Amino acid sequence: MRFARLLGSSNITGDATGDMLRKIDERLSREGLTFGIHNHYFKQKFAYESPDDVLKALAGRSKTMGATLDVGHIASCGYDTVEAVRKLAPFLKVVHLKDVAASGGEDNVLIGQGIAKIPAVMEELHRASFRGLVAIEYEKDGDIDADVKREVEFARKLA
Repeated sequence: MRFARLLGSSNITGDATGDMLRKIDERLSREGLTFGIHNHYFKQKFAYESPDDVLKALAGRSKTMGATLDVGHIASCGYDTVEAVRKLAPFLKVVHLKDVAASGGEDNVLIGQGIAKIPAVMEELHRASFRGLVAIEYEKDGDIDADVKREVEFARKLA
């Protein structure tokens, strides 16, 4: 929490499970911060792969708790990214725009060139009047300057 305050952040993102979620909810509520449960893709089963996994974890929690939706991971897990935005919209704290080549893997591609339906995701975020942070996330070894420039230009057209 001290680090979040030093950065001027009002939200912390993570993937805590079980009773730790209750503790986070209580503490961050007292501190005036929010928490977004981050979905992930891993080759082995992960607690938060689907929008329904995240919704189940949020059931009965305060408004402090929400979702950090990583659309690349949702696509990697085989779920529809636009449907994920629809389901999680009331709980969204942060959105990570990331695109992947195919489900079942983590081969990142430039946003708009994979299966994550980035233009439709952005359209749905607009429809839901989402006003939180939308961050571009891109993972690749080597020089990524030109790729990041293209991603930012692409995203700005959708803003």
